Amino acid sequence: MTVVSLTDGGIHGVRLREVGVEVISLGIRSAASIPAALWRLRRILRSRRPDVVQTWMYHADLLGGLAAIGLGIPVCWGIRSSGVTFVNNFRTQLVARLCAILSRIVPAHAVSCSEYAVQQHREFGYRVPMTVVANGYEYEKWAASTSTTRQRSDFNLNMHEIVVAHAARAHPQKDHHSLALAFSQAYACDPRLRLLLCGTGLEAGSPDFETLPFSEEARTAVRALGNRDDLPELWGLADFFVLSSVSEGFPNVVAEAMASSLPAVVTDVGDAAMIVGDTGKVVPSSNPTALAVAILKMAALSHEERTQLGKAAFKRVKGNFSVERMVVGFHAVWIAITQKAGT
Repeated sequence: MTVVSLTDGGIHGVRLREVGVEVISLGIRSAASIPAALWRLRRILRSRRPDVVQTWMYHADLLGGLAAIGLGIPVCWGIRSSGVTFVNNFRTQLVARLCAILSRIVPAHAVSCSEYAVQQHREFGYRVPMTVVANGYEYEKWAASTSTTRQRSDFNLNMHEIVVAHAARAHPQKDHHSLALAFSQAYACDPRLRLLLCGTGLEAGSPDFETLPFSEEARTAVRALGNRDDLPELWGLADFFVLSSVSEGFPNVVAEAMASSLPAVVTDVGDAAMIVGDTGKVVPSSNPTALAVAILKMAALSHEERTQLGKAAFKRVKGNFSVERMVVGFHAVWIAITQKAGT
């Protein structure tokens, strides 16, 4: 297997090389470097003659598809976004539009992690056959929540408080505005509540955090931690998870929290309700009051009741979203593509 990155290898390139995967970086830095990178990509594909080219996200779908189609190599696009509604980069929107136009002739197939994403891309104009292969998770990683070395006191929390976990970058799609209003309403009714707020741009003192409409009282109950690489351990300190987004495809953070044995309160966006099933609570998006009520209901459960919900959440994720199941799904798609192509 060879992995080609349009830019640099990043942290994933290091990890892939450690397990013996060839990683090639094309080093694209601007539009001016694209023609040379595309030419190099064609040379790489011509020399290796893969059975299938699997691309990942809009830019790779476009460039990988263009490089492979002229060589007669079938392409499977990877659709990871819930849609382009919340893509605020004009260039990415343009690339997505070009992909929609080319979807009739370039890819043999496309794989998406989300039923909702399939629906949104069909409405956007994608005409390629699409298969949903749900994400899979490494349970050993998220099991660190059950043996965390962190202490609640590390974050000025005590054992009698109800800790709500949340992780998402500062972005309108994540609707932290509604989360702040909802948490403020809930805190006014139950001052035991505390919020572990994680995500790029959400550190204490940042403009994105400081402008969120928390009440003065509720703000004292928020621990704004910014970007973290130790979420499994942090989730070991929490009682349940909350998702406040107005748009998602397949929200990984929900499945990851459930893999950490946390029940979840989620907005009804993308595949969130399907992921949670009957192990958590689902509310309409953009409705702070409904979200506050759900938070209060989860907080009102006994510790034992939340623990049982968390165990059910873990069981649901493990049964439906394993790495092994994801691998089987991709492999089945690739086999079908090669059989159709006669390779």
